Amino acid sequence: MHRFVIVLALPLLAFAATPNEKLKQCCATLKDADKECVDRFCDFNAISQANILNFMSTCGERGPTVGQMWDCASLRHNHEKCCIDKGVSGDCLKYCTAHKGAPSDYLNYAFCTENFNEIRDCFHEHLEKNEPFKKL
Repeated sequence: MHRFVIVLALPLLAFAATPNEKLKQCCATLKDADKECVDRFCDFNAISQANILNFMSTCGERGPTVGQMWDCASLRHNHEKCCIDKGVSGDCLKYCTAHKGAPSDYLNYAFCTENFNEIRDCFHEHLEKNEPFKKL
């Protein structure tokens, strides 16, 4: 009996997607997003505090791209507790409360770049345990 259960569980483990795969899976469904931005930045390894302003300046004026990619990464989940635990504070917490969608005041991203890796890490950790965003 135990062998049967193990054999059934092995295929499920083989198909478990990583957070980055889930992010890319979601981004692949974005019909209105800019293809160059999606190809270049829809990857947890491609966005960090070192290049978030590059992402914003490149993709911020390209339709709904930033908001839709933000939804894919954040799952529109409130990550405030995780962010506080990682040291994010003040006005930067609004980027953690993603259940309301991406903040539209892109200029303020500049003030929170030093916290961006922590915010991104909260999104990544949440995607480890949850399915990709589907309501697009």
